[in-house]
Amino acid sequence: MDQAAVLAALRSRVARLEGSGRAPQDLGAIPVCEGMGLPGGGLARAAVHDVLAASPGGGAAFCAVLLARARGTILWIACGGEGLLAWPPGLLRFGLAPASLVLVRAERWSDALWAMEEALRCPAVGGALLAASPGRAAGEGRLDLTATRRLQLAAEAGGAFGLLLRPDAGLSGAESRAEPSAAATRWRVGSLPAGAAGGLDEPRWRLELLRAKGGAPGGPWSVTWHAATGRLQLEDAAPAPFREGLARGTAG
Repeated sequence: MDQAAVLAALRSRVARLEGSGRAPQDLGAIPVCEGMGLPGGGLARAAVHDVLAASPGGGAAFCAVLLARARGTILWIACGGEGLLAWPPGLLRFGLAPASLVLVRAERWSDALWAMEEALRCPAVGGALLAASPGRAAGEGRLDLTATRRLQLAAEAGGAFGLLLRPDAGLSGAESRAEPSAAATRWRVGSLPAGAAGGLDEPRWRLELLRAKGGAPGGPWSVTWHAATGRLQLEDAAPAPFREGLARGTAG
């Protein structure tokens, strides 16, 4: 199928999911976890956000929590056959209903970027995720400043909430903040042992806000996901330097 045919098929699928074909425009922030004190109360819609994951499962689960809060039709886009495509029954545990999910697998990285850009521009889409895996080939899976700027402009045009999920390269906080990107925020997500602050089946993550436009970096925070209540609970308070940085309005 060529790109025009793929786009027509996606629009038809989204229209069937939405009924009227258009999602209500709700540009309020996507809540993350109460007590973090994020600028604006959460993550901005009509914007893209970087998520660097230490493990594919933990990163996908955290992204599912955020996408479920975006509401509306959600597109999950992956390139190639490397296990980056979502498993809908597994994501249901994190609040993302399979009925609202459209899965897109692209054979080429350029097609994956194109699909993400079109998804973000579509007013009927509530959120979209692009799962990237650098290293498949030269230039494949990479999200440079030009690519992220195009995606950010598309999100601003369509009003969708975008996530760029990619492996954590292990860079220091300073190195990661210096990496060029037009994304509104950049997060690092790592998995923690279960059972410290909840049941053995309740996932725990270590979250770190590495960069935020108009705000300071923050964390790390330890959080627990309670599937029964659909709530992400903060286990500890943010370090004092972050609270002071927000008060001063310093940028990361």
